[in-house]
Amino acid sequence: MSDGADNADDSSEISEHSGTTDHSACAEEMFSDHADMPEQIEAALTSEMISVPKKPKVCICGVGASAMAGEIMSDFADAYSDVPISVVKGVELPKWVDTDTGVIAISYAGNTSETLTLYDQAVARGCDIVCITSGGALAERAIENGHPLIRMPSGLLPRAALGYMLGYTASLFEEMGVCESRTELGSLLPSLKEFRDSIVNHGGNNEAMDIAKILCGKIPVIYSLVSLRSAAIRWKMQINENSRMIAFHGTIPEFNHNEIVGWMEDQASDEFIPIILCDDDSVDVLKYMTETLSGTLQSTGIRPYEFKAKGSNDLEKNLVAILLGDIVSIYLARLNGIHNGIPLKCDNGGQREFS
Repeated sequence: MSDGADNADDSSEISEHSGTTDHSACAEEMFSDHADMPEQIEAALTSEMISVPKKPKVCICGVGASAMAGEIMSDFADAYSDVPISVVKGVELPKWVDTDTGVIAISYAGNTSETLTLYDQAVARGCDIVCITSGGALAERAIENGHPLIRMPSGLLPRAALGYMLGYTASLFEEMGVCESRTELGSLLPSLKEFRDSIVNHGGNNEAMDIAKILCGKIPVIYSLVSLRSAAIRWKMQINENSRMIAFHGTIPEFNHNEIVGWMEDQASDEFIPIILCDDDSVDVLKYMTETLSGTLQSTGIRPYEFKAKGSNDLEKNLVAILLGDIVSIYLARLNGIHNGIPLKCDNGGQREFS
């Protein structure tokens, strides 16, 4: 497992941020850290960007929350760039990664063993490497080897620092000539802030709390169109970590070819609740598949919750859905009697037993 894994609480970073063992204070801090994602993106986009060479291939190395920024931005770039991009979340670089590959190593705490292993392999292959981290061993190795280093603010949980990682990754993509991702992401900030305000400024009486109440006591399964894949992954991860619940995710239309049978025939399906992330702007065949999926589930007594993500493009729709899912996961933690998923953040023991 990871050393200070990016999808686990890193106590060395947390102690600087919290300075308290008061659960209510930590809960509010965690809520604001997640809700501040648009401001984090803005801060990263407006930071001075390092100069990096353009490469015909890009490989992003990271796991957990730190890999999420790579997933989101690579999905966006796939529609606008002819540069192939791959996100590697293991311990072995693909054979095609070589001196013609730009490698981006992302680890919030900087001590994730998988990312450090991939970094060392990229060094051995003579790749051009850029590191995005708040410190740790990754920063030390980048400095030692003379690789460009982008430092994020420290003191957050990795999953609460997604905005910084998104903004820096988008800026790097544009600097590397992949696509105009920094420009596009910056243009979305006003609408993202407006949507964020609509789900946090009503005393808990909003769509996020409504969804949390539906999920409480169930095992959530988040389905999405392939274009919203990143959002579905993030929902699953946030419910796992913030709400301390089992959750799963899948995609449409793949669902229609296998999982639908389980929902229809397995009596245990009563313990699960499907959430469908959909898009009114999708092509007719996908709209039909989504409607058929929902109708089929309802015919068996299963009532899925549908969220129709709105936005000018798939990037905005993913980020809107992610903002909603982040807040849902924290409300769900409250309903479960968990201090917004914070106990480990306030405990210097952290999740060290998993590292």
